Parts: sequence; C-alpha cells; structure tokens
Amino acid sequence: MGGRLRPICHSLALALVATAAQAQIIPTGSPAADILLSRAVSEHRTFLTCSSLDPQTHALITANWQRDVTAATAILTAGNVAAEAITAFTATAQPENLLPASDTPYADVRQFCEAHADWQATYGQLNFTLLELTLPGALE
Repeated sequence: MGGRLRPICHSLALALVATAAQAQIIPTGSPAADILLSRAVSEHRTFLTCSSLDPQTHALITANWQRDVTAATAILTAGNVAAEAITAFTATAQPENLLPASDTPYADVRQFCEAHADWQATYGQLNFTLLELTLPGALE
C-alpha cells in the first residue's frame, strides 16, 4: 500500500507547491539560510494543511508561524539580505499560500496527512526549523 501512496502524495505535494507558484524563495546570498527558509516553509505547509480541520490547533500553528516569519524577516533585514528576497519569502510564507487550493479533493489532503502521520508529534516536540533560533547562525 505504501508504494501506491507515494505517487499520490507526490502529486499532492506538487499541487501544494503550485498553490504558492507565484511566490517563491529567492536566494538570500547564504545557501544555509536558503535551505532553512525552504525547510521551514515545507514543514509549515504540512503543519498548516494537516491541522486545518482542528480550528484551535490550526490557529495556534498559524500564530506561531506568523511570529517566526516576522522574526525571520527582521533577521534577514538586519543581515542586509536583498529586499526582493525578503519580500518573496514573506509572500511564500503566508499561511494561505501554504494551504492546498480550495478545490483540492479531501481524499488527497487526507492521504497527504496520512503520509505525514507524525506531524503532530514533530510539532509538539518542536522538532522542526525555528527560524528565529537557526537563521542568525546561517547568515554569519
């Protein structure tokens, strides 16, 4: 069964990426920072998508993510990263850009979240990229 889910999850992942197709991360001048920004966006795409049916959890994740994006923006600004790169990151990181399109079938979202069944434990254990803590070192 896992082999059959992989193509479906890959297709959904591509659809989720296409949701924010107009917004992308532009290189910051630091490959390490670029990796952290991309990883954090990817992780939060999963957290926001899979929490979307639980309003309290979703609101908490959204608020925490927005705080981290605000902190990352300040860090990037202080690190003299180009304004275009900062603008692109903040556009990509908007919670609405990380959610699947409204016409995405529920079954596809469910399968995506089943493929990331550990998302709640990962989030609860803070086992994900916290930009406020990791980004300053990447810009040094």
